[in-house]
Amino acid sequence: MFVNILAYADDIVLLAPSWRGLQYLLNIVVQGNKAIDMSLNARKSVCMVFSPRDRSKVVMTTFPSLCADSETLQFVPSFRYLGHVITSNNTGTDDADILREVTNIFVHTNILIRKYSKCSVDVKTVLFKAYCI
Repeated sequence: MFVNILAYADDIVLLAPSWRGLQYLLNIVVQGNKAIDMSLNARKSVCMVFSPRDRSKVVMTTFPSLCADSETLQFVPSFRYLGHVITSNNTGTDDADILREVTNIFVHTNILIRKYSKCSVDVKTVLFKAYCI
């Protein structure tokens, strides 16, 4: 099954196998937005290229700018979508998102240690489970 539009509330992801296909989808979104009196925020909209794992199948390394209603969209190597970090690396892992989560646990744990240093271990355990996990 081919999927080229993923949507959750007001967040939309467009997927296309080619630059031309993605520009076509962007044009459809812009036309649809105009029909219902909505707008696309080009400053919050980005483009990402996922290269094939097999380097011999790479066709291009640079792409023309994509436009949404005469606004040029920026190409980025990573971005946050629905709280998760998505990267265009070819490793097939989500190391950047895991690193972000580990950092958050350290930050929240340090906040608990600083604010509740005088509390008992039982209270700290409950707070840790509720606040950090």
